[in-house]
Amino acid sequence: MKLIAWLREPLVHFLGLGALLFVLASWIWPAPEAGRVITIGEAQLIDHLQRRAQLYDEEGFRELLAGMSAEERAQLVRDAAVTEALYREGQALGLAEADPMVKQRVVQQMRLLLAEEEASDIELTEGDVRAYFEANRARYAEGARVSFSHAFFSTDRRGPGAEADARAALAEMRANASFGEAGRYGDRFLYQLNYADAAAREIAGQFGEDFAQALFELEPGEEWQGPLRSRYGWHVVGLTERNAPRVPEFEEIAGRVAQDALADARAQSALAAIDRLLENYEVRDEAGTAD
Repeated sequence: MKLIAWLREPLVHFLGLGALLFVLASWIWPAPEAGRVITIGEAQLIDHLQRRAQLYDEEGFRELLAGMSAEERAQLVRDAAVTEALYREGQALGLAEADPMVKQRVVQQMRLLLAEEEASDIELTEGDVRAYFEANRARYAEGARVSFSHAFFSTDRRGPGAEADARAALAEMRANASFGEAGRYGDRFLYQLNYADAAAREIAGQFGEDFAQALFELEPGEEWQGPLRSRYGWHVVGLTERNAPRVPEFEEIAGRVAQDALADARAQSALAAIDRLLENYEVRDEAGTAD
């Protein structure tokens, strides 16, 4: 009778339920590998590739893995080990429960934490920013730019006669029209009739590469020129300005350079922090190599 009464105690029920939950948790979520060892095998590498590509193709990635060089595999093992190390560190900080569905989120959080911790003390002097600018001048190069107006003569509307109409209009416009009067001639154009300080990429995107190349070969002047052919038809052009490619002076873009220099310094610092973190682990590749 005493045994039955004892089994009816709420505390006994609580302890029994706790033990059952512990057993279930141990079965569903095995304990992490003991020590500071990260073992990376084929299954882990394929899983890492699939997560990185956000694509499930086990056979495809298995073939990709089999065709890798020793150097490529070593880099992949390192990447997978970094992911696992960040995940374990995140778990140690209590960033997530032992749930594989949140692993990637934990890794991302750890990357952010490391980056923020490392970046908190980074300060750049004006000398540092200037040095960064000099080392990365090509990054700030500006392409050639033009300012122009044009009258458009559509091949869709006018057919083969579009070029002749444009040439006839050119003579009349030279005699009677200023650059601001382009809208009096030709057909309606899909984009603008007047462009100010437009880059070659913008012009090529709207008119086509051939038109852009021909336009940038013209000399600015006070007379209408052309006609130039685009992907849509023919254009009589009034070119007012053409600026050659250039690298701005540091003072013109100092704020932008400072932001870029700080961002790069923080990125390099975060990478160094990850390298130091990985030094706390022994990474084993089941193919036979260890880092």
